[in-house]
Amino acid sequence: MVEAGNNMSALQLGTLEKAAKILNLYDESAEAFTFSEIVAKTGLEKGSVQRLLFSLQNLGLLRRHQKTKRYSLSTKFISFAVSFCQADPLMIRAPRHLEALARQTTAAISVAVMDGINVFYMNRVPDLVTHEFALLPVRRSAYCTAAGRAMMSCMPTIDVKRILRRSPMLRFTSRTIVDPAKILRLVRAARDEGIAWQDGEVIEGEIGIAAPILGDGGVPVAAVVLSIDKAEFDLKTALRRFTAPVQTAARSLSNPALSASPVSATL
Repeated sequence: MVEAGNNMSALQLGTLEKAAKILNLYDESAEAFTFSEIVAKTGLEKGSVQRLLFSLQNLGLLRRHQKTKRYSLSTKFISFAVSFCQADPLMIRAPRHLEALARQTTAAISVAVMDGINVFYMNRVPDLVTHEFALLPVRRSAYCTAAGRAMMSCMPTIDVKRILRRSPMLRFTSRTIVDPAKILRLVRAARDEGIAWQDGEVIEGEIGIAAPILGDGGVPVAAVVLSIDKAEFDLKTALRRFTAPVQTAARSLSNPALSASPVSATL
């Protein structure tokens, strides 16, 4: 009886992994896919893909466009994202703790989280009067962002190397660093200095400064990020002026009660 139960668990896990393989296609692309494209990209058998697509549609996770016959994510994922922001302890606490930093600068302030090789900018301080925070549908590659480097600075080197190996290493500007060895040196420097930065690597006229927010066991769960207009400050001046306030904000949000998924689970 126990053996049968174990076999059923293994079967269920296999099904979930296959479904995740389909959903993960949308993690790397904003496209909608045809049935044939999903089969080709996932490497799954046609029959398995057909059953999974039927189930994912019934669960409201995917929708099929009648004219193009393409499958795309449903609005259900918006609901998931909003629920995350409303329920996550860090997202709830962020506004109050970032207000002090917001009063010291006109630069954009964000809390960023990492998932796999990407960083997601979740919210920023748009208005100190209403204290409203805006959900930003912004995804960046971790390797070239201050937020990604800040979080990687608190990870074991083996995990950092795994992230860099999986990253596309694209040049978003003429200043984007795509040499893994150079990025690793910057991450190690951030580990020593407690602050990470990027200088025009994502957007030509923008400097990013970030410090990690730590959770249970010193695991990085997010980062406080300051996005600075290069017309106002150069990197040296920005670091001198804002390193301490950004670090203070990150420390105020750090809490042993916070937790993050292992890197191995998101890669």
